[in-house]
Amino acid sequence: MIEKRAENIMIPEEANYQRTMKRDVEPYLRSYEKDGYIESYDKTAIYYRTYRNPQAKAGIVISHGFCEFAEKYREVIYYFLQNGYSVYVPEHRGHGYSDRIVVDGEKVHIEDYEQYVQDLHFFVKNVVEPTEKRKILFCHSMGGAIGVRYLEEFPLTFDAAILSAPMLGMNTGKYPKWLAKVTADFFCAIGKGTKYAAGQSGFSDKPSFETSSCVSRERYMYIYNMRLRNINYQTYGGTYAWVKAGFKVIRKLRKRKNINSIKIPLIIFEAEKDDMVDNCGIEKFAKKAKTAQLVRMKDSKHEIFNAGEAVRDGYYRQIFLFLNHVYTAQERMNEENEYETKTDKTRKILGTV
Repeated sequence: MIEKRAENIMIPEEANYQRTMKRDVEPYLRSYEKDGYIESYDKTAIYYRTYRNPQAKAGIVISHGFCEFAEKYREVIYYFLQNGYSVYVPEHRGHGYSDRIVVDGEKVHIEDYEQYVQDLHFFVKNVVEPTEKRKILFCHSMGGAIGVRYLEEFPLTFDAAILSAPMLGMNTGKYPKWLAKVTADFFCAIGKGTKYAAGQSGFSDKPSFETSSCVSRERYMYIYNMRLRNINYQTYGGTYAWVKAGFKVIRKLRKRKNINSIKIPLIIFEAEKDDMVDNCGIEKFAKKAKTAQLVRMKDSKHEIFNAGEAVRDGYYRQIFLFLNHVYTAQERMNEENEYETKTDKTRKILGTV
């Protein structure tokens, strides 16, 4: 069951949100926060932030979504810290302060999602594992596609994973999927993969809450104002190469043999009113994944952690119930293994085996 104190630390609804963040949450996070860069496998500089709790139950690694950055997750990080976890947030290449492949900082561009996956692996091995024995992967949106491929390629690294509205199916809006794919393939073939994909564009200095992925207006404005103040947070639209790479990774991660390689517990959250990812893709994946639990969040848009109060409360309760269950089961298994080991030693001493 979620710890009682977790109920008390939920940040108030709209009226007091920004004041609470600035007065209470931001100073609290700064007391834990460290940042730095790490050179990835191909010398790409990956920026990250860490929030280490000396008595942590486990370390939670956040794989953020499309056009996102570490500071966007302040509230999420706060709840994890308050519940006894350390948190690690690398910024994917082409996002935030990490190195970019294209000059235009408002574009999200990648040649292959394998680059994201290898960056994440390099970060986990060199920054997280030296400190954390137990590890949880938390993924959102595009970060979910990256995270699932990571779990398929490196199935023994994490103890469990939380997938929040993961991109396990492309949502191409008014364009049919086949047309979006053919168009992306064409522009990449003629050497124009770095152009904005159809329907994508640069950052706007005018907020658009109504068309956003948030239900909470105050949370939307808090994050939007971060973007306005920091040019590194103004990534906003994907290129044709990014679209092509997205179709490719989804095809790969939804293959049954790849899904079967995932052995750890998964909890997958699906937002009822999601217009950013394809919920059918999430449901198809969840049916194939033997260790997955699918939770549908009613009345939520894509960013469930920025939904209304009732939805967010249920979301975090489910997350901490899941984590408590994962580690309770693991501790019980460890105790049973320890008991069996001691019993075997006793039998050998007594000569009964």
